[in-house]
Amino acid sequence: SRCPSSAPAPAAEFRKRQPVSEAATMVDALAADHEGLTSAELQKLSEAFEIWDKDNQAYLKYDPDFKDLWRSIGQNPTQKELTEIIQANEAPGGFFNLDQFLKICESENPRYMKDSIRPEELIEAFKTFDKDGKGTLNIGQIRYMMQCMGDKLHDQEADDFIAFVLKSKPEGTDEIPYEDIVDALMEKDPKNV
Repeated sequence: SRCPSSAPAPAAEFRKRQPVSEAATMVDALAADHEGLTSAELQKLSEAFEIWDKDNQAYLKYDPDFKDLWRSIGQNPTQKELTEIIQANEAPGGFFNLDQFLKICESENPRYMKDSIRPEELIEAFKTFDKDGKGTLNIGQIRYMMQCMGDKLHDQEADDFIAFVLKSKPEGTDEIPYEDIVDALMEKDPKNV
């Protein structure tokens, strides 16, 4: 039996009855104001904000919530970086809402959000110090990297990292395979948080 021509097609009727996802609607609404973020990023960041907004007030305090929220989305800022972000964006009252949070996330000048580090990138960074091409580094080389290059670690931070690295060191040698170090780092923090 055929459906009368005036009856809607079953698929069209099914689509009309399906509720539109609130999250999808929210992401679509945010997309217009935050063109620097993809739909997937908007979804992830909005969900993270909602998780931290336990009282459903639509705002959070910069102190202490921003630091925890920022880390929950895979960022690992120094205290100095956190202070800079908050000072540049904090409104009177010390609160921020989802829109302000997303503006911080999509900011390009200055760029606050850092991309996660892939294991291959860490291995390449270690390779630059591997003069012999053996795939290993010694503790002196690692300490030098941590305290003299890039974001320099304080003595205690470097000591803590060295203690962590020593867990990857094979017995009977002073050399540590840097791929083992990277594996241990990824295992410790798979999301690069």
